[in-house]
Amino acid sequence: MKLAAFGDSITAGQYVAEQETYLYKLQVRFGCETINAGVPGNTTAQGLARFERDVLAHRHDVCIVAFGMNDHVHTAPGTAKVPPEAYRDNLITIIERLKALRVIPVLCTMNPIVEGDAGRYYYRRHPQEWYTNPEGAQAWIDSYNRIVREVAASLEVPLADVAGRWERYLAQGGSLGDLLRTEENSGTDDGVHPTPAGLDLFAECIGKVLEPLHLRLGGDA
Repeated sequence: MKLAAFGDSITAGQYVAEQETYLYKLQVRFGCETINAGVPGNTTAQGLARFERDVLAHRHDVCIVAFGMNDHVHTAPGTAKVPPEAYRDNLITIIERLKALRVIPVLCTMNPIVEGDAGRYYYRRHPQEWYTNPEGAQAWIDSYNRIVREVAASLEVPLADVAGRWERYLAQGGSLGDLLRTEENSGTDDGVHPTPAGLDLFAECIGKVLEPLHLRLGGDA
């Protein structure tokens, strides 16, 4: 199985060593050839601009598609960088272009964030009052995750519901402070990018989806 990962800084592995990225963990687990096509800061629109060069030209068997953490970010009150309907359309375009080349897409939902306040974490960088209807940045992330799930269901493509996996971790007594870079574990009020432990959950969740694909494509049982 040849595996590509197409996304933003979380896919690229910003702030972690290569061996700690979810793609590296999947490469080791499945013994497969991989290409990391994650670029920090990218939205789906920016991803599409480099899609042919960074992904399609390599003709992999499976492509993980993990965008949204930058798409939902607001540039003005109630105005996302990539509005919900454009985000949906971009995901559909990515999937259709992959399918046209017989590449299997695997869509991923986004991890939750630490919202904080005007003095620290997300709202120190992005004004809280901009995020309305729905109220709050996390609610916007949740709404974009619903789009990911809807697109996966409507186009019948595999879904790695990372958001759902993180929710189960938290329901079982875990903390976002374990999974996201915080002042306590990294000295920075990041609250968006996963720690190595958070990327372990990404790899676990995506790996479960890849298992049957790996077998279908001739991998070892």
